[in-house]
Amino acid sequence: MFKNIIKCLSSVPVALLIGFLFFPFNPANAQMNGLRKGKLANGLTYYIYNDGSATGEAQYYLYQNVGAILENDEEMGLAHVLEHLAFNTTDHFPNGVMNFLRSNNLNDFEAFTGVDDTRYAVHNVPTNDAKLNENMLWVLRDWCHGVKMTPNDIEKERGIILEEWRHRSGVDRRLTDAIAPVVYNHAGYATHNVIGSQKILETFQQKQVKQFYDKWYRPNMQFIAVIGDVDVDQMEKNIQTVFKTLPAKQAPAVNPQTRQIPDNTTPLYMRFIDAENKSASFGLYQRYEVKGNAPEEDRVRQFIFTKFFNTLAPKRFVMLKNADKESYIAAEVSLSPLVRNYYQMAWDMVPYQGNEQKALQQMLAVRDNLRDQGFTAAEFNAEKEKMYNGMKDVLEAKGLGTPDNALMLFRQNFLYDIPVQDFRGQINRNLETLVELEVEDMNAWMKALLNDNNLAFVTYSKSQSEMNITENDLMAALKEKSSFSDMAHAEPISQLIDFPLTGGKIVSEKQLKTLHAKEWTLSNGAKVLYRNVPELSGQFLFAGSAEGGKSIVPAQELANYNAMRSLLMQSGVYNYNRNQLAQWLQGKNINLSLSLEDYSDGIGGNAPVDKADDFFSYLYLILSRQNFSKSAFDKYVQRNLYVYENRATTGMAAVQDSIQQLLYPVSAMNPRQDEAFFKSVQFDKLQEQFQAHLGDASRFTYCLIGDIPEAKAKELVLRYIGSLKGEGKPVKTTIQPMDFSSSTPVIKRTFETETEGGMAEIEISFANKQKLSEREQAALEVMRGLLERRYFDVLREKEHLTYTVGVQSNYTSQPVAGESLNIHLSTAKENADKAVSLVYSILDDVKAGRFSADEFKAAMVPLAVDEEQSGAASQSNSDPSVWMALLNIYAETGNELSPNDNAASAPVFKTLTPQDITAVAMKVITNAKQREIIVKPAAQEGKHTFK
Repeated sequence: MFKNIIKCLSSVPVALLIGFLFFPFNPANAQMNGLRKGKLANGLTYYIYNDGSATGEAQYYLYQNVGAILENDEEMGLAHVLEHLAFNTTDHFPNGVMNFLRSNNLNDFEAFTGVDDTRYAVHNVPTNDAKLNENMLWVLRDWCHGVKMTPNDIEKERGIILEEWRHRSGVDRRLTDAIAPVVYNHAGYATHNVIGSQKILETFQQKQVKQFYDKWYRPNMQFIAVIGDVDVDQMEKNIQTVFKTLPAKQAPAVNPQTRQIPDNTTPLYMRFIDAENKSASFGLYQRYEVKGNAPEEDRVRQFIFTKFFNTLAPKRFVMLKNADKESYIAAEVSLSPLVRNYYQMAWDMVPYQGNEQKALQQMLAVRDNLRDQGFTAAEFNAEKEKMYNGMKDVLEAKGLGTPDNALMLFRQNFLYDIPVQDFRGQINRNLETLVELEVEDMNAWMKALLNDNNLAFVTYSKSQSEMNITENDLMAALKEKSSFSDMAHAEPISQLIDFPLTGGKIVSEKQLKTLHAKEWTLSNGAKVLYRNVPELSGQFLFAGSAEGGKSIVPAQELANYNAMRSLLMQSGVYNYNRNQLAQWLQGKNINLSLSLEDYSDGIGGNAPVDKADDFFSYLYLILSRQNFSKSAFDKYVQRNLYVYENRATTGMAAVQDSIQQLLYPVSAMNPRQDEAFFKSVQFDKLQEQFQAHLGDASRFTYCLIGDIPEAKAKELVLRYIGSLKGEGKPVKTTIQPMDFSSSTPVIKRTFETETEGGMAEIEISFANKQKLSEREQAALEVMRGLLERRYFDVLREKEHLTYTVGVQSNYTSQPVAGESLNIHLSTAKENADKAVSLVYSILDDVKAGRFSADEFKAAMVPLAVDEEQSGAASQSNSDPSVWMALLNIYAETGNELSPNDNAASAPVFKTLTPQDITAVAMKVITNAKQREIIVKPAAQEGKHTFK
């Protein structure tokens, strides 16, 4: 249980790190340390970067300033075709680049074709092998201009790409293609969708691909980057030697109009009607030109303001819901990059049935409020503090900046000549700008942004009669003014708890020596585990859990339990609605959430120590004064009835519903969530369900760690947790396994349905209830990787039957041991039987040990390396929050462990043998439940059958 705890702990959020590094600044003396940039006579730009933080590995990149937007009408999809061909035969790799990479255990490689550019990468190349690294330069060189495009490679990749095209077919692609003309105002981006058309993919010739390649894959459109533990001087010499062989021919200049999107002063309008639309909704989209080469201050402000907007603006819709005024089931808004030099603000809303016009007015009222009133100083400053602390945390993190971060900085330098700057200096510059910003700056930026230019409005529905907001309705609504403030007003809270608390007593105390912690049993039956952790520096962490969850709910109460779970905190607590609580919480940095899972009920959070009384006051009200309003309940029922009534009755979604019922038959404990189910929910049962799961403190063990003295911790625990209702003695809960799968040993079924693209979906799975040792669990992971690799080699590379194959394995030990193996792939319907046969044949090979030593090593070695690195990290891990994980383990098992127990665990993966894989394959698959589900397009239009 403890083996992977350290590995799962995180420090700095990745999103923060990525975001904070993408807007460099330009002081004259801040060149990035360890960076070497150069340009060869043939026009190729190169970047070599080693800041000393990477050890023993390097990353190799090619950036190609060519994407789908540069294709002409006869070339649609060829930029993406080239990406596929690049892993096949090249000048220096006659057996294929992919074969070279995989034969050298380089399995972490990728390529991406976008509408504006194409990127290739090979990760984690060991730098202690000089020959391998020299060959990696030849890989990049051949990608630049050495792809052979043999007839065999073209036909192989044609089949794979057509499978990918089929894989992407469906309502989502129809939607994207349909609305593109209004989103992009009929510019070139509206007709260039990367994957291309089926007709061109089926008919393109070698000559066409070569012409596109020869025209655009030229040194002036490319840069390469080597990032990691390399000798910069030697690497530069090697690059100069290898890449001087590239022809000096230049790609033609790109017409500036190619990437230009014309303005529209009046909103563009369209309706997207499709029988497979998931829900009736509408969206308002606004396009903004944001130049990549804008002045430094503008770029930094754009970045910071966008983060503010994407955090604070969606809360306006939450405020309407909190005030019980919303006319929508769901609503969201975001500002994000669209294509090069353009951003898009997207407002999307799913209205309640019959409330389309009112929902549109609410969306526009929020928009008008943001434009005319902006954010309040309180909400801006609270978010500013969080952003500031996030940037400071990033600065204090080790290994600042990832290779992919660096690549994005090189891209900015290559495209816009923005100097590549030191990561730390960039974040410091962002901090300087952030500190200087005031709410007036934010609101002025937002006011300028939220004009009525470059708007597009789209409605989405299944039929002509549904979601019929006309163009005239839209124009009238844009002119009408609605007051958001009137809808979401909240009176401030003066004192959260305005009544006396009874408090409690500690009836027994136990010293946990290994954990250096205390266990207190309170007079209401609650248990509290406490440990002082000064390293949390003014912060504390809190968690409480109890066995239970959905597994203890009687069948007749399932509808009420589901409703209670969905409506938690939706109506506030005590005398306060959610807007009042949000206002009270502003600036306190208190995080607190409830969690009701299949087998457990829980609550957790964290806060600064100086806000501990506020935290525990809020905790007390959540657990003892939870509100459930009749209005919110009625909307819950209406919302779910709407979703059920508008479920898909044709196409793939309907088939998925049939499959679900086949594999997981309806029963008392697994009811069909239909009209009768939701109409059976009883409002007066919600509080009863809440009390059963969260209202009895004697069911719970609470864990409290942090920079909080024992005396203060006791005071808080006795006053607030001691005041909660409890039976006075621990309650033992009996849980039932929640396995609702069919008891039928073998299920094999083929469905036929109306889908486009000729794609068949195949899912083959095995489920067993064998207890696996730690060694067997590791062998199961290796088996999964070995299978996935073999399926890729055979089904994709050799037989060209599929674009990709996914293999998943899973093992659970509680409440009942069990493991599963799932294999999923898509293929042309005429190839389904062949693909299924090969899946079983390869599985039989693994069970019989018919795989090579190289295949075994390729699957095992990456896992062994991860395990070794995880073990090394655990020995040096000083994350104080590990103590929370250890206290939770004690609460669940009664076992006291220390961080050293994880470090002392012996490595498993590197000790495995091929015989271990064969043995676990036999154990997992023998006598397992077997499922084989195939979904094929119907033979005749309109036919929908079940075999």
